[in-house]
Amino acid sequence: MALPITFNNQTYGAGFLGIDDGGASAGFSVDAASTYSVSVNGTVNAVGDTVTLTYGADAPTGYAGRSIQLTSTQYDNANQILFTSRDIPPGETSVGNYRYLLSNTQVFGSGNPARTRFTADDNNLGTYNAQAAPCFTTGTLIRTARGEVAVEDLVVGDLAVTASGALRPITWIGRRDVDGQGHALSHDQQPIRIRAGAFGPGLPARDLRLSHGHPVLVGADVDGAGGALVPIMCLINGTSVVREAATRVTYWHVELDSHDILLAEGLPAESFYDMGSRVWFAGDDGVLTDPDFVPAGEHGRCRPVAVDGSLIDRERARLDGVFAAELDAHGAWTDTQAWIAA
Repeated sequence: MALPITFNNQTYGAGFLGIDDGGASAGFSVDAASTYSVSVNGTVNAVGDTVTLTYGADAPTGYAGRSIQLTSTQYDNANQILFTSRDIPPGETSVGNYRYLLSNTQVFGSGNPARTRFTADDNNLGTYNAQAAPCFTTGTLIRTARGEVAVEDLVVGDLAVTASGALRPITWIGRRDVDGQGHALSHDQQPIRIRAGAFGPGLPARDLRLSHGHPVLVGADVDGAGGALVPIMCLINGTSVVREAATRVTYWHVELDSHDILLAEGLPAESFYDMGSRVWFAGDDGVLTDPDFVPAGEHGRCRPVAVDGSLIDRERARLDGVFAAELDAHGAWTDTQAWIAA
């Protein structure tokens, strides 16, 4: 990812914020991992820019709901980004500089055998990916060799039908429950609802809900070849592709033996691509306790990713056209006598 790095009410649950005393550093071991959630807002365009961190309701007394400013450093990697602040975090008492490490993967502090060590990839800020792991919601039907199967009923070894028509075995299934405790989830956690037929007849066959960063295949030919992967949030139009203010949701993801395009409710959507977010999910097959089962970065994405530009503009216009045509069809008066009677 390049600059800017945008945090749009990005939530980091317990264990996804690392704390350490000291200033900016390209490498250090985390002293403590958060036992509470935080949310982050702001945009980093350059070293020294600030973002706002707000402690969640589960934070210790005196911190819950409190907001502080974090200053960006030049150090990050694909899954972690380092900020500094003189605000004293929970559990600390000393006055001075503190390191705040936001992480897409769980971190562990001192006293834990798996204590996390942060290592920047270089001295140039801009690698960190602030987007949440993309996923499907419960009930989504995935096309397999044994038919359309709800994502929660899939098992490792099932053969998924890909956009090209090829069959690929499922190697890993993960799930994550996200609960707003009666309140609407933050924007980055809310699912995006794609209305049935939003992309054309039967695409999708039923309403489909995806996480906001889940890529769908756009611009492919009739055989499912070519095209680009576009995060669904880039196609929100307020009509056929909308953000849903859910209070809780269960997200699922499905990994194949190599990265490919699944058919979710008939719509081509990306299979799991591990950028270090595997631990965000709870797996039922032991993979989470065996990190060598599918090495991170073992294979590249099967299609290029697009988040802006002419392809996005054309697809947004096309979706608007599909929606308008559907409205025209529903509002058409084809029976003259019925029109007169009305």
